[in-house]
Amino acid sequence: MLYIIFTVAVAALLALYFFLPNKKVFPYICGAIFAVFVVSALIQNHYGKAVMTRAQIEELQIRQKVFGDWYANYQKDINRLDLNWQRYYGIVDTLKNAEVYEYSIYEQLVDLNRETTEEQKHIHSLKVPQELDEESGELLASVIKKTKTYADAQAKTISLTMQAANPATVTDLNAMNKRIHEITIRESPAGLFTAPEIAAIRNLLDDKD
Repeated sequence: MLYIIFTVAVAALLALYFFLPNKKVFPYICGAIFAVFVVSALIQNHYGKAVMTRAQIEELQIRQKVFGDWYANYQKDINRLDLNWQRYYGIVDTLKNAEVYEYSIYEQLVDLNRETTEEQKHIHSLKVPQELDEESGELLASVIKKTKTYADAQAKTISLTMQAANPATVTDLNAMNKRIHEITIRESPAGLFTAPEIAAIRNLLDDKD
């Protein structure tokens, strides 16, 4: 509607220019009309948005809560994955500095491998809540896929390290540490970057009214 008015206004200004006795005031008239048009456009943009119904607001609030609860639990999963790495590198450093290979170090790796496998299975059980809209659901599915890939790589790294550190097969500490270093470099996952998807979901679920 505003574009039609703008077109008519331009045509009127052209006609006014030709019939206006004092053309020096013409720029001021144009400026005033342009200012009115800009203000009208801003007002229409502000008040022209569709007003959400009560049902739509309640539905949005449900989606917000569902995502909030899901993300709070997801953060706990991420913290456990981070803790696994902290424990892993602590054990690797202990092996690197050990003069004598103690079986208790291997037992720590066995425990870590078991807990990492359990966390991996839990990550693979993550689902997109059905209450989310389609676009938010697709973004969250991407987050889950990335997290599964990350958890799989972590579990594989720790499992292979446990096998390499098996006291039954270790005959040389230096050779073992070299093998573990190679495993860590080759198998460790790249960083888990999900911030863009999470930000996009929050933007979709943001109540701007």
